[in-house]
Parts: sequence; C-alpha cells; structure tokens
Amino acid sequence: MSDKRVFLGNDGEQDFMGPFQARDPRVNDFFQEILKIGLEFRAQPHVRSDPRPTPTSVKFSGIPRKGAAYKDLLDQFRDIARGSVHWGSPNWVGFPDAGNSVPSLGAALMIPLLGQNLCNQDVTSPSATFTEMEVVHWLRSNLGYAVPDAYNNSLEIGGILTVGGSLSNAIALIAAREAQFPGSGVDGLPVLPRDVRVLVPDVIEHYSIRSALSSLSLGGSNVVRVPVDDDFRIILPELERCIDEERAAGRHVMACVAYAGDSRTMCIDNLSEIADILQKKKVWFHVDACHGSCLAFSRTHRPKLKGIEKADSVTIDPHKALWVTYTCSFVLFKDPKTLAKVGATTELILKTQWSLGQITPFIGSKAFDALKLWATMKYFGQEGIERLIDDRLRLTAQIQEEVRGNPDLILLNKTDINACIMLFMPEDTQMCGTQLQPAEMDRLNEINKAIKMAIQNGGRFFIHGFPLRRVAHPLIPKDHPVFVLRTMNGNPLTTIDNVRLLLGEVVRLGQKFIAEIGLKDELRAKL
Repeated sequence: MSDKRVFLGNDGEQDFMGPFQARDPRVNDFFQEILKIGLEFRAQPHVRSDPRPTPTSVKFSGIPRKGAAYKDLLDQFRDIARGSVHWGSPNWVGFPDAGNSVPSLGAALMIPLLGQNLCNQDVTSPSATFTEMEVVHWLRSNLGYAVPDAYNNSLEIGGILTVGGSLSNAIALIAAREAQFPGSGVDGLPVLPRDVRVLVPDVIEHYSIRSALSSLSLGGSNVVRVPVDDDFRIILPELERCIDEERAAGRHVMACVAYAGDSRTMCIDNLSEIADILQKKKVWFHVDACHGSCLAFSRTHRPKLKGIEKADSVTIDPHKALWVTYTCSFVLFKDPKTLAKVGATTELILKTQWSLGQITPFIGSKAFDALKLWATMKYFGQEGIERLIDDRLRLTAQIQEEVRGNPDLILLNKTDINACIMLFMPEDTQMCGTQLQPAEMDRLNEINKAIKMAIQNGGRFFIHGFPLRRVAHPLIPKDHPVFVLRTMNGNPLTTIDNVRLLLGEVVRLGQKFIAEIGLKDELRAKL
C-alpha cells in the first residue's frame, strides 16, 4: 500500500488521519496536547477561569487565506477553553448537566475516532447499531415497558436516540399526530391545523412543545394550558374539563403532555391518574421525563414515577440526569410498532433488517452518541446508578434545609427531584408579615435578577434564575410574576459546603444591592 500524502503546507504536518499518518509523532503530540487542554479545563475548581463580559455586538473576519499550523490551533483551543463554562465544576449548581462521568468522557473520545454512522447498520455501523439498541432495551425495561427476549428487526426496538429533548418531544408529537390522524404524515392533515390542540400544564410548560407544534405546522399557539395547583401539578377535574370543552367546540385533542420533573420546579405530576383519564378520553399521553426518568434506577424514589409505564411516549435526557456528555436524548414508545409510523421513506436509507435510519425522523447521518450512555451504564451498573441518584436527592434535601434556615431566603417549592426554588427577601421584610405591593415585588425581582447576573459574571459559582408567572406564598402578591433563583444539583462531586458558600454569596449580594438602591429603609418603614 502506498503512503499517499495530501498535505498542502504548514511545515509538513499531517492534515488527514490514515494508516500511515497515525504513526506520525507530530499527530500523536497534537492529540496529546488537546487531551491535556481538556483535562486541565476539567480540573479547574471554578465555573469560569476567565469570566468575560457578554458583548453587545460582534464582528468576524473573513475566511483565512492560509491555513494555521498545529501550534496556532492549539493556542486558539486554549483561548476557547479559558472562555468556556465548566458545567462539571462542583460550584455549578444551576443545572444538573455535569457531563463528568469518566466512562462517558472516554466514550466521547472514542466516538469521532470510530466515526460510525448510525443510519445503516450493515454498511455504516455494523456493531454500533446493536449498542444503541441495547441501550434502548435497558431504558424501556427500566421504565416498566414490556420488552421481548429477542428482536427480529430495528422496528421492534421501541425507541431511538436523538440530539436533544426538544427533538425527542417533537418526534413524540409526530407519533401522537399519526395516532389521531393515521397516514397524515404522507397524505397531510384531514382537518385544519388550527383545530388541533395539545394540552400542557399551566405555568411550568416547556417551550419545546410549542416549538414542535410550530415546526409541524400545527400552530404553536394551539396549546391549551391546563390549570395547576400550588405544587404545579395538573388539577385532574380541570384536565377533563379542558378535553370536553375543546371537543365540544369541534377541536381535536391530539395529545396531553405531563412532566416527570418539569424544568423549573422538578415537580412530578400525578402520572397514573392522568394516564387513566387520557385512556378513557382516548388522548395520547406523552411524559417529558428528561429529568425525572433517572428515578427509575432508585428503589427508594421510583414510586414517584408511578404510572409512567402507562404513557404512550416518554422522553429522557441522559445528558441532564446521568452525567453523560452532550448530546444524548431518547424518545421511547409503549408500543414499538409506533416507530414504523413516524420513520423516513427514502431510497437513500436502506430498508435493511437493522437500519435505524428508517425510524429516526429529522436525522439522516447520526453519530454513535449512544456509546456514552452505554459505557456509563456498563461501568456503574444498576446498583451504582441507584446509589448516585439517592445521594443526589439527599443533597437536595440538605439544600432545602439550608434555605429554610437562612433568614434572608424563602424556599418556594416542594421538589420531587433536585430543584430548590428560592427568593432573596431580607429578614426585616419577612418579619413584617404583610404581603408586598406589586411595585415592591417588582423591585425585589430586580434585586434577585441582579444577584443571579453578578454570580454568573463572577465566575466562581453558578445559580440559575428565571421568572415564574405565579408563586403561592403569603408575602408575594397573588398571580404576580416572580424572578426566582434556583439550584438544581446533579454533579456527584458537589457537596453541601459548595452550596453553603453559594448561598452565602446570594445573601451578601442581595444585602449589598438593597443597600445601594435604598430599598431596605423603604421596606423597614412598613414595620
């Protein structure tokens, strides 16, 4: 075999990988240095080593006329790393997406080196296809779906990997559309899109449902928000009322979405009761369990998911809940035959026995991302994952106690998983015991927003913050928007000491900002 060289310059450096190029010491040194940059980034304790202000505008140069050498690329890689956010820092408690399990990181390094395409098994992924199928088999079994002893083709697997929860939710709604309007993927809707409805919980709905409806030309405004109680769970009589009223008006209720861990409060809805109502009403039941599905690994916390096995479809995000690097999401179906109704029809994807491409909407070529979860589940096993999930929720309980015990903070939610929603409100104000006026609440919202941004820009910690349209609390005006702060622990390396330091910074900043704008004296005057 000849040693073909396609190199165009840059001091004789190799520009493509092949049998001969892989032995070049400069290639080896290049990859070793990349690994060093990545490992040093992962070793930093803070969230951002080089906090940089968010620009108001950016300008870009043209395409480089001449190529860069390895050294120049490495220098730029280092600069990008310095400006990046370390989600795996123990001080990052705004989201659980730590992505720091060693087996997952190892698999992530393997994926581009193997270069498998999960579109066609026999041509482009002879071994990888079955790894993804095995992961889907494990996940469906863990949720309580029926699984066979053996499979005869890819159509029987009952789930697929996608690039994120939003796409997984969209594919679930495609399946709901096919159940409501069989053949509509080929022939089009037999009704006007404006007459199609999808039910979601009020206040905590995730934007991905409206986005999916918009992408499917079903109208993002065609969601119906079902009233929820003070713990953000669907009020069951209201669910029945919404279905009956929509149908009485001549509209078609295509699906109902409930959350096993909504992205704000981590509330798990009454899945079993909702499932029974929807089965009686013949409405597709979709559960967004991108966060909460991890509880299925825990004997202690699995009962919180009671009824999830009744759902027609479930989405899960291992990159959120199982320490897997981005991206890794799945949509699973109770009836595996559903996949055949949402798949692709093209001669470019082989209709072979094990082709996953024929059952993966929106995605043609697909990376071997399932390897990351497969490696994580192989390494930790059921028992190891269970211990880690139980530890996560124990830490959440500790965080709640810390918030309750801090006189300048108010805990605003009862979480089922790992979110603590709080509000900085000075002790003096709380002692007043009277409900804030809307204008006072607006100013306190600005204080909490300023706390969130100051912590984010400081680079040492991270806490999330966002507006909620309403929160039930005697000191907060009824139905008034509230800007809340939230921890959502997921990193096994985070301890209560990390969180105590963060909460101390929240209170310090809050007191500082209140003193600066004179709000403290104004609120004290109410006493």
